[in-house]
Amino acid sequence: MEHLSTSKWNLFREYTVDRIRNATVTWDPYWHVVVEDVLHPELFTYVRIVWPDQGWSPNNRGLNPNRKVHSCWSKYVENIMAHTDIQRAVYNLQGLEYTHDREVMAGLYEDTVGYAVGNHVDAHVIDIAWQLYVSGDTGTNLNDSAGNLIKTVPFKPNSGWIMRNDSGSFHSCDTVQVKSRRSIMLRYLS
Repeated sequence: MEHLSTSKWNLFREYTVDRIRNATVTWDPYWHVVVEDVLHPELFTYVRIVWPDQGWSPNNRGLNPNRKVHSCWSKYVENIMAHTDIQRAVYNLQGLEYTHDREVMAGLYEDTVGYAVGNHVDAHVIDIAWQLYVSGDTGTNLNDSAGNLIKTVPFKPNSGWIMRNDSGSFHSCDTVQVKSRRSIMLRYLS
């Protein structure tokens, strides 16, 4: 998407802002939002077409080796995920408050057969985590602190979850059984 030059960023961004504004905050088991059809259909098609074939790095040392990571497209991050309008939409959801634009960490994930991650809470430097499903299978489990499954956010292309990170936001991912589970991960930092 580095090479994508479009006059449609405003249209694409307004679409995603509208999807977020119309999403419902769920408090069970903790603060999270599931957003369907997150990206404008044309932008989601672009994402799938330009998904990189090369330049992937292994997962961080000590983490599951069945995940590859790639930097996210700069124009996508700039015009969608890091943009003030998107951040305002997220932080204006019930229970949050927009005070300023946050620093953003964004990446592409490609999980292969055997990837799984156990029950955990994200690092304290992460304020909001947002995973957008692109293709594949295997959703995200929302758990209690003992790892007991309370709810699963199903994997559906062009949908995803937004989660406020706190001491009780335990989540996990069951073992991936498909050749490729692709997603975009965004984190707004504290």
